Amino acid sequence: MSRKHPFSQPVLGQRTSPFLQQKLSLLGCVEVFGEVPQRISSLLGIAVNHNQVYRTCQRVAKALDQPTLNQPAKVLSDALKQEDEQVYAMVDGSMVFTDDGWQETKVGRIFQATHSVENEVHNWEMQTSHYVAKRGHYTDFTANFEQSLPPESACQKVFVTDGATWIGQWIADRYPKAVHIIDVFHVCEKLASIAPKDSKAWLAKQTQTLLNSGVEQVMTELKTLPSCPGDEIHKLMGYLENHKHQMDYPHYRKQGWMIGSGAIESAHRTLLQVRMKRSGQRWANTGCDHMIKLRLAYQNNRCDLIQNLLKHAA
Repeated sequence: MSRKHPFSQPVLGQRTSPFLQQKLSLLGCVEVFGEVPQRISSLLGIAVNHNQVYRTCQRVAKALDQPTLNQPAKVLSDALKQEDEQVYAMVDGSMVFTDDGWQETKVGRIFQATHSVENEVHNWEMQTSHYVAKRGHYTDFTANFEQSLPPESACQKVFVTDGATWIGQWIADRYPKAVHIIDVFHVCEKLASIAPKDSKAWLAKQTQTLLNSGVEQVMTELKTLPSCPGDEIHKLMGYLENHKHQMDYPHYRKQGWMIGSGAIESAHRTLLQVRMKRSGQRWANTGCDHMIKLRLAYQNNRCDLIQNLLKHAA
């Protein structure tokens, strides 16, 4: 085909069809670049090289509109507008190895979940999630997160976090009506750090007390322990005192709310680690940012954004 033919005109700077560019970018955000040519050859019978895969991923990701990428799919977007809908939000940091060393990428997950109790065991069935991620300072991340979960949205918002200072300040400032719960497993880890030696029973008892009676009773129990090196008990008491208004687990359980942040812990793996933390990988800052955008499109089931981008660029 002649290069003067309309079908031969560059799309995003490449003389590769929009169809093939879409497949290269989607496979490139799932597999390492070097493995994609074999996949393409097997599936489509087309010969490409890993440099072509890399260039396509960079150009497609760069052209993706971040505000559009931040918008949740319709089901969740509609739920955000309803006062009687409950939406969970979780935030944490994930480390990615780059040319500048280990850098933190803030990760957020927004979702709904249905609650049930069977044999006194609380279960939650998660519905479709929307992910947000951004390398760098948390203010860049929160700007994107607030586009995904607008502070003014009508739904009831329930945050479950590890209690990091910046997260607490941000939620208090931007989501003052939201429920903010400190992840119960994070609290249990702190209790385990000061538990008497060889006393699993003591820790199990405090965990049950925390869940059934509340943090005040746990604090009373801590006062009976002998002091330990570094006065760790005193530090833990201060932590519990400062956050006890976010640790009313008996009340949260009655409401059927999640009290653990396992959903965001798994998001680290499914969103970033499965593609970006393989053996020997190291990312340039720009390449890291571009791959995060592609991973967001993929995990948020918004691959249509890539298809529409290439269609209009053609």
